[in-house]
Amino acid sequence: MNREVICIMCHLGCRIEVHVEGQEFKQVEGERCKKGVKYAQQEVTFPGRILTTTVTTDSPEMPLLPVRSDKAIPRERLIECMKHISKYSVKGSVKLGQTVIENILGLGADIIACRTIPFELPNIRTGV
Repeated sequence: MNREVICIMCHLGCRIEVHVEGQEFKQVEGERCKKGVKYAQQEVTFPGRILTTTVTTDSPEMPLLPVRSDKAIPRERLIECMKHISKYSVKGSVKLGQTVIENILGLGADIIACRTIPFELPNIRTGV
């Protein structure tokens, strides 16, 4: 079986022809850099993506917290993960890199914070 993949690992955007027999990766044609071979093999054997989205918070200064998965999630499970994440809301403070949702849907990937929400938001007034 042959499958065409458009590589996204660099600016070239190579159209790579991947040759697979059964479940076995055989060869690629059309790549113009070494990253293309690895990407094409991964895209055929495990098409995963880093999931980036937001979760709601109780912080008036940051009502949406950007989050992402700490490892690739199977492409066919992304919508299911998004539905699961949409049910969450972060309360209180969060540090950059802190796990917000552990082992989402049993996939072995954690959803982590991409920003920090401080412990106490400053409420400083100056002047008279």
